[in-house]
Amino acid sequence: MGASEQHADAAAGGSADPNTVLAVIYFLTIGVIVLGTGIYFFVMARITDPEVRLMDLMVTQREVQHLIDNLSSQFSNFFRLPMRWQNMKPYYTHHSLSWAFIVSLFASVVVLIVSLALKLPQVVRISTLTFVASLNALFMTRQHLYYIRRTYLTYDAEHYLVLDTTSFHHFNWSVFNVVQIGILLFEFVQLLSFPIRDLVDSIHLADQLDSDSPDTASFIIGVISLFANLSSKFYVIQLWFLVAVIACIAAVMSTIHIYNAWWPHKPIALYWVKYLLPLANLLYLPMLVMLIGSAACLSKLGTDDNKGAASGLLRCNDPAINKPLYVSFTVAAYTAGYIILTAFVTSFDRIPIQGEIHYRSQGVAFLKNASMLLSIDFLLVANSYRHIRSILSLVIVLSMVCFNISTQPCFVDQINYWRTYGLCCILWVSLIVAMLTNESSTLTKLSIGGIAGALSVGVVVLFILFVIVRRINLAARKVNDHATERDNLVDSNYEMDQTQQ
Repeated sequence: MGASEQHADAAAGGSADPNTVLAVIYFLTIGVIVLGTGIYFFVMARITDPEVRLMDLMVTQREVQHLIDNLSSQFSNFFRLPMRWQNMKPYYTHHSLSWAFIVSLFASVVVLIVSLALKLPQVVRISTLTFVASLNALFMTRQHLYYIRRTYLTYDAEHYLVLDTTSFHHFNWSVFNVVQIGILLFEFVQLLSFPIRDLVDSIHLADQLDSDSPDTASFIIGVISLFANLSSKFYVIQLWFLVAVIACIAAVMSTIHIYNAWWPHKPIALYWVKYLLPLANLLYLPMLVMLIGSAACLSKLGTDDNKGAASGLLRCNDPAINKPLYVSFTVAAYTAGYIILTAFVTSFDRIPIQGEIHYRSQGVAFLKNASMLLSIDFLLVANSYRHIRSILSLVIVLSMVCFNISTQPCFVDQINYWRTYGLCCILWVSLIVAMLTNESSTLTKLSIGGIAGALSVGVVVLFILFVIVRRINLAARKVNDHATERDNLVDSNYEMDQTQQ
């Protein structure tokens, strides 16, 4: 019995429709996150001593002003492209790549419009993939150039010197830090869901099943990662909800900017912008990935991957859906949302406080962009190129591991260390998925328990290795600290002796 028949029988029997339940869970979760964030900051502001609250408000206002300056500089650097070759020095590589991605971007838009008009589904899919990948690559290139030049753009070299040299060994278990760790765990689950979902789909195809097992797995993964696989009627609601959110964010930003530019003597207070950062970090992947999922879902219509018109995130196979209209709004909303959200979450460069978990904006920029590249890879690359998709995912995750080790994006060493462990776990799962999804005969021989066992053993082995290395590093650091203290004591005694003489 098919999924639609089962759902109809469930409705006739008086039980709840799973699609309705999932839609309610999806929107309730978003509402709870937004409401909980507001209540948390409201309560914290009320229980703080008035003098301390006033001081925090002044500090927050300076931090937000710095954020706005960074945001303005990022946008200026993004759009300030030299037209002549001799004006590109000394950043020939960045500017050349930027122009190449811009050409690819505009070419893909033209091809996408033509393919939608001529109803060429395969071309729609390829042009959508090219557009999204070019946009991501263009923004990464311009952001990297911004981080190279930002001292000269903002004239605040001392501030960035502190940011680049500060690091802490430990953090405290404050409410703020618990929220930060929760966001990290949530992002880990979201990134892990991509290879897991691909593995589930591959097992389903290898066994040539007609059951609802892939739908059940997608349901569970969607609830955990907030990537909901909604039915067609709720897909329409969800898409327009996301488009409306992106449009409102753009409208509010534009209104505030225009007002403050025209009436600088009485500007709008922007200290509350800081409170939006946890929301932006938490909902960054869900919002943008759902829009990517919408583009992937629509681009599958009429192709070999048309079964159920499911991207692994959404179902858009309702005949009443106007495909050209929805593709256009999806691409436009993703473009606006990606640029605004990425620039926003990568512009907060506050001086770190001992014991609090904060991140360098350059590290946030790379890891957020790499996460989007991973989602683009899994959602928009066709199943017929599954081997290429697997190789690309391994390259992306490996680059994230190497970047996290080399740049230490968090000011707290412990967070960097265990974040590297999480990325290594994702790399291990991606490696197993790459090996199994390209060998259908192996998939049919292995049971679900065997695959789960292989994945679990690798994760446990990695954990043991990381614990051992962590203990060795801590022991070496203690020895080094003792040696440093002894040298300092000897130097102090020598200076005292010289003074007495």
